[in-house]
Amino acid sequence: MIEKDKSKYKVEFLGEKTATNLLTYKVIILGLYGVGKTTIINKLMKKDISKECTPTINVDIKTFHVKVNGKIIQIQIWDCCGNDQFAQKTRNLFINSSVALLVYAINDKQKSFNDLKIWYNILKENSYDSILFLIGNKSDLENEREVTKEDVETFKNNYDDIKMFFETSAKNGENIDELLDNIAISIYEKIKNDEKNLENAMNDNRSYKLNMENHKKKRKKKCC
Repeated sequence: MIEKDKSKYKVEFLGEKTATNLLTYKVIILGLYGVGKTTIINKLMKKDISKECTPTINVDIKTFHVKVNGKIIQIQIWDCCGNDQFAQKTRNLFINSSVALLVYAINDKQKSFNDLKIWYNILKENSYDSILFLIGNKSDLENEREVTKEDVETFKNNYDDIKMFFETSAKNGENIDELLDNIAISIYEKIKNDEKNLENAMNDNRSYKLNMENHKKKRKKKCC
C-alpha cells in the first residue's frame, strides 16, 4: 500500500449532505461489475453493508462532506456501471473528475485486473488530469488471490501516473478509512495548489500592471 504522509493532516468525515455554497469535487470509481465498487462507496460513507448490493445499471451519484485541516470539502462520488461499452458511449461521465479509482478484485486476474487497461484508456481520453488511485479489492479473499504484487508493479510501471495503490476489503473494512483519508487529502492539496496558482497569477498581473505604469511614467518624463 502506498499512501500520503498523514501526520500533517486532520481528516474528518462529516456525512452525506449537499451544500449549494460549496464547490463540488468529483470522484469517479471504475472497474468491472462485481469487483465491489458500490460496496466500497457504502463503506467509505459509513453505511450499513449487511445487505448485498445490486449491480449499478447506469451511474449512481452520492454526495458527502469531509473536513481536512478545518476546511470543509464537498465530494461527489460517481459509481459507474461495470460495463466498459456503456462507459465508452457516455464519455461525458468522466469530465471534470478530480480523482479516479480504478478497481479490480484480487481474486480475478483474467477479467477485472486485465480489463483495467480498458478503463484506464477510456478515462485518459476524457479526463487526462484526474488523480489516479489503483484499488485491489476483496483482500479478505487472500486464499483465492490471483493478482500478485508483481502483476501490480508491472501495471504501475506501464501506467506511471498512478498516484496511489491500496488493497482493500469492502467486507471487513481493511484500508477503507485510509482510502477515504487519502482521497480527501489529495483533493485538499489540489485546492491549495489551485489557490496558490491563482494567487501567483494575480500577483504576476499586478506586477505587470505596475511595470507598465512605471514604463509610461518614464516615457512621459523623457518626452518633457
